[in-house]
Amino acid sequence: MILPGRTPLHIQLADIIRSQIESGVFNAGDQLPTEMELMKQHQLSSSTVRQAVLALVGEGLLYRRAGKGTFVAKCHIDQDLLTFSGFSEEAVARGFRPGTRRVTADWRPADAVAAALNVPTDESVLTIERLRTIDDEVVAVETVSLAAAIGRQIEKLDLADTSLTEILERQLGVTLARARQEIRAGTARAKLAKALDVSSGTAVLQIDRTAFDTIDRVIYFSSSSFRADRYIYTGWIERKSASIAQPRQLIGRSR
Repeated sequence: MILPGRTPLHIQLADIIRSQIESGVFNAGDQLPTEMELMKQHQLSSSTVRQAVLALVGEGLLYRRAGKGTFVAKCHIDQDLLTFSGFSEEAVARGFRPGTRRVTADWRPADAVAAALNVPTDESVLTIERLRTIDDEVVAVETVSLAAAIGRQIEKLDLADTSLTEILERQLGVTLARARQEIRAGTARAKLAKALDVSSGTAVLQIDRTAFDTIDRVIYFSSSSFRADRYIYTGWIERKSASIAQPRQLIGRSR
């Protein structure tokens, strides 16, 4: 029960909803009662209810879909900053089921990815676009560019439900060794928002990766947009000191 007192009303409501989620009254994917229903149920104003809901959205416990309502968020997918692994590899390691919903592959001028792939701007590269899913939910839009030598081999293969890392290493004999990765905040505009099933303007994680093999040859460049409400990147960081000869590098230098 919500009572007037020292604790603000919206915090009391947020605590009640949080407790209901933790106790299983609401499960991942369940729709929360509407703002009007919460107002009537707890005898609160619309501004108070809105404050409580937005606080829980900020915590990642809830998410909103334009025109559909507010839903209980699924658990976050924790990614390791210091491990070079593919989407499918990481998902399986965390106990999730990876998948692909749509695949397009075509040849385009290198242009913006030429520097990353170390090829001339007018050279054609194979560009693969995929909607990546976790337990049948779209969580990322992935664009991978490959130079012609590898692209000609990849375009003949089934990319629908196969890990690109697995194709490269097991079928083509490419040994991936390291990658330069850049992570930054982004915003989902209309087309991306529709693909990720989020509202336009929703925050996303934009992750660019340039992958190299054991002889430092560029293998691919990928640019992916991840749902920020589903992903958390974690890693150990160290202070530079005399006791640490070679501190770990989490993310490469900015361009």
